[in-house]
Amino acid sequence: MADVILKNVHKVYDGGVHAVNDFNLEIKDKEFIVFVGPSGCGKSTTLRMIAGLEDISMGDIYIDDRLVNDVAPKDRDIAMVFQNYALYPHMTVYDNLAFGLKYHHYKKDEIKEIIAKVSEILEIQDLLKRKPKALSGGQKQRVALGRAIVRSPKVFLMDEPLSNLDAKLRVSMRSEITKIHRRVGTTTIYVTHDQTEAMTMADRIVIMNKGVIQQIGTPRELYSKPSNMFVASFIGAPAINFINGIFKDGKFNLLDCDIKLDLGSSINKQLKDKSNQEIVLAIRPEYISNKKVDDNFIAGIKVKVDNTELLGSQLIVYTSLNEKKITMVVSENEHIDIDEEITIYFDKRKLLFFDAQTSLLID
Repeated sequence: MADVILKNVHKVYDGGVHAVNDFNLEIKDKEFIVFVGPSGCGKSTTLRMIAGLEDISMGDIYIDDRLVNDVAPKDRDIAMVFQNYALYPHMTVYDNLAFGLKYHHYKKDEIKEIIAKVSEILEIQDLLKRKPKALSGGQKQRVALGRAIVRSPKVFLMDEPLSNLDAKLRVSMRSEITKIHRRVGTTTIYVTHDQTEAMTMADRIVIMNKGVIQQIGTPRELYSKPSNMFVASFIGAPAINFINGIFKDGKFNLLDCDIKLDLGSSINKQLKDKSNQEIVLAIRPEYISNKKVDDNFIAGIKVKVDNTELLGSQLIVYTSLNEKKITMVVSENEHIDIDEEITIYFDKRKLLFFDAQTSLLID
C-alpha cells in the first residue's frame, strides 16, 4: 500500500500543446481517487505519467515516498486495468491470472493459493478453465481486475475500465469494484468521463478541464459547493440551472425580463459586495418545486412547460421563461402537462451564486 504524490506535474507535447498544467495532488494510502472530466482534459495522460507510460515534461511523482520520474513502469509496483481488458486470448483465465506471478518467479503452490483467494473475491472460481472468448464483458472485466489484484501492487491504476460494458452491467460492476477496493484496500486511481461513476465510487474526486485541476473534494463537497461554474455544470444530472441577473437594491433582477427576486437578508448579506454587478444564480433541478413547500421556497416565477420525462419515481420537467430554459425534478405523482403554464419556487437554502465574469463561486 502507498501514498501517491504529484508535485507541479506538467505534460507538454510537441508544438507547445499543454495537456496537463501544474498538477498537484496528494493521494492517501488506501484512498480511492477518481479523475473525471470531458474528453481531452488530461486525465488519462496524468494516469499514464503515474504509470510511467508517458514522460513527464516537468514536476515530480512519488509512490510510497519514492521519486519515480525515471523509474520504468515494471519497477513502480503498480498494476493497470485498461478499458479493453488486455487479456491473452490463447490462455485460460487461470493462466491469465498466473502470468504476472510466473514472471516474478512465484512458486506453483504460491500461485495456486493466490489465484484461489483472488478468484473467490471476484467470484470467478468457475471460470478458471475458460478462455477469454468464452467470457461475457463483465466476466472479462473481473478477470482483468483479478490479474491486477494477484500481484498485490502498491497502487491500482484504472483507465475507464467500464466504458465497454452496457449500462446495466456498468452499474453492477462499479458496485463490485468499490466492494473489492474495501476488501483489498489498495490505493486506487480511477479515470472516467462519467460523472455518475465518479460520484458513486470515489473517496475524493479530481475534476479536470483543459489540463487544469478545477476542484478536488468528496462527492458531497463537489455537489453542494462547486468552486466554479464548470464544476457545477459537470456534476449532477439533470444539469444545474444557471440564471443570469443583476443584484441591485437588495433584489436579484433577472436579465431580459421584468422579474425581481427578493432573496432574503442572509443572501443579501452574501452578495453585498456584488451590488450592480452581473452574477449568476444557480440551482439544481431537484431544489425547484411547483409548490410553495414552506417559507424557504421563494420566487414564484411563471414558466411554460416545454416537455416532461417520466423516470420511475421522478418526473423531469423542462420549462422556459422567455428564451431561458429551466429544468426541475418533481415526484412522479405530479400531474404536469406540456404547454401548461405553472409557477415554480426555488429553495433558497440551496441557491448558489457565481461571478459572471470569473465564473467563480461567491461564498
